[in-house]
Amino acid sequence: MISILNLHKLVNSSLNSISTISKTRIIRKFSSLHGNLTGIREELRKLGHGSVTFDPKYSRGIGLLTLQNPERHNALSGKMMAELSDIVDKLENIVKFDTNGNLNNVNNVNELDKENNLIGIIVTGSRNTFCSGLDLSVAKDHILTPENGKKMSLLMQDTLFRFGQLPLISVAAVEGHALGGGAELVTACDFRCISETSKIRFVQVKMSVIPGWGGGKRLIDIVGGVNALKIMGTSDPITAQNGLELGFVDVIAPHGECVNRAREFLNRYVYFSERDERKGGNGNDDNINENKRINSVKAVRGLKLLISRTKNSEEYKNFLLYEHELFGSLWGQKENVDAVLKTRK
Repeated sequence: MISILNLHKLVNSSLNSISTISKTRIIRKFSSLHGNLTGIREELRKLGHGSVTFDPKYSRGIGLLTLQNPERHNALSGKMMAELSDIVDKLENIVKFDTNGNLNNVNNVNELDKENNLIGIIVTGSRNTFCSGLDLSVAKDHILTPENGKKMSLLMQDTLFRFGQLPLISVAAVEGHALGGGAELVTACDFRCISETSKIRFVQVKMSVIPGWGGGKRLIDIVGGVNALKIMGTSDPITAQNGLELGFVDVIAPHGECVNRAREFLNRYVYFSERDERKGGNGNDDNINENKRINSVKAVRGLKLLISRTKNSEEYKNFLLYEHELFGSLWGQKENVDAVLKTRK
C-alpha cells in the first residue's frame, strides 16, 4: 500500500494551479517537500472560522501578516491554515521566486514587486496575543483522526517550509502566548521579538503528540538538541529573559510594542545604516527618515536566499518527513484524543 508521503512524492511538481487572493492572479508552484497539496488545502478551508491577513504596505519594504481568531486566542482553524498557504503563494509570486530554490527571472520584477519592494515580513496575532496553536474546537469536530491529522501536518509543514524559503527576512512579533502550533509558527521566522510578559510553550507532549508542523526540527536548529529536548519534553515556557539567553529571542519589547519593535528591527535591513547627522541621530531606527538611503532589495534578498539554502537540502527535508511520520503515528490515538477532549471547554 502506498503511504500518504509516497503518494505525494509521486505528484508531478511541475504542474501549476491557480488561486485568487485580493483579485490578484496567483500561479502556484508546488514545493519539493510534499508536492501538490491543493486538495488537502481546500478540504481544510471549509473548517472553522478566523482569518489570516497580509498587508504588503505596512511599512517601507515590510509587510505585516496577522492571525485573526481572537475568540480562540488566534488558534489556527482549517480555514486559517488554507489562507496562510494562500498568502505564501502570493509572496512567492510577488518576489518572482519558487521555494524549490529557483529565482524566476530575478531581473523581471513584476508590478506587485515594483510597488512593494518587500524585504521583510512581521508575523503577529490580533488583540495582543500571538497564537494558541490548533483550534481544538475544529480538531474535535473534524481533525481528530489519524488520517486528517496527517493531512493537517502535511499542509502546515509545507506552508511553513515554503515560508522559510522565501527571500524575505521574517520576524515573529509575539504578544501574549504562543502555544503548541503557535510556538512552531514562531520558529518558522528568522527572528523573534517578544514582549516582557510573553510566554512561548511547546505543549505538544501534554497532548500526547510531538510537533507536527516542522517546529521540532526548527527548534533544534535554533537552540540545539539538548535545549530543545528540555523545552519540548517539559513544556516549560520560554520567557523573554531565558529566551534571550538561549538565543531563541532576539528582541524584548514592552507590552503592546512588539510589532513596532519588530518594524524597527527590520528597518536595519531596509535602510542603509549610516548615521543621519541632520536629525542628530545616533544610528538608531527612531532617527530614520524618508530621505535615508535604501538598501538594495536584490542584495538583501540574496543574503536571505543564501541562508535559506541550507534548509533546502535532502537531509533537511528527510528530517521533516520523519517528524511528520512520528506525529502521524501519535495523532488521533486514544491518549491524544483524550487529552484534546479534556482541554476543550
